[in-house]
Amino acid sequence: MYNYGMKIGLFGGSFDPPHSGHLKIANTLIAKKYCDVIWFVPCAQHPYQKDISSASHRFAMLKTFKNFSICAYELNKNSTSYSIETLEYFQKLFPNDTFIWIVGSDQLADFKKWYRYEDILKNFQVLVYPRTGFPFDNMLPGIIKLEHVENIDISSTQIKNLLQEKKSIESYTTPEIIKYIKDNELYQ
Repeated sequence: MYNYGMKIGLFGGSFDPPHSGHLKIANTLIAKKYCDVIWFVPCAQHPYQKDISSASHRFAMLKTFKNFSICAYELNKNSTSYSIETLEYFQKLFPNDTFIWIVGSDQLADFKKWYRYEDILKNFQVLVYPRTGFPFDNMLPGIIKLEHVENIDISSTQIKNLLQEKKSIESYTTPEIIKYIKDNELYQ
């Protein structure tokens, strides 16, 4: 049964590949009651033209996160993904809920470059979690710093580099994602 008035955390990103840090963030936000639920929102195309794996592979890997919803809204748009458009879409669809955008501290330096970033901050909460090596600099009014949470020191780039070097990624992601990567020969 759907509860109205929920705090829904939209966790956007390329998730190429998804990793244990993504799961830790989602579980922490729910455990600390920042959000009632988390929806993972993989982007179709990255606004900064970052080269990413196919949408179908990234979506399939995220689907292995059994306790979370995986939202295909941006993938179905099949165009550049802008956070404000996604937030506005869901707010219109579910007007009784509160939508919260989730980012890592690695995004703070460029946040002012985001499309319509002022509208995001004016109309929605933005939660920022700590990433190792990315201090809470460039904080803007409306961005909420998550304190007393574990730093995330895993990145998708790090996982891809380890795979290129033929090293183990067991401590960085789930067994289901490792199997998917092997079965589909990703990141060779």
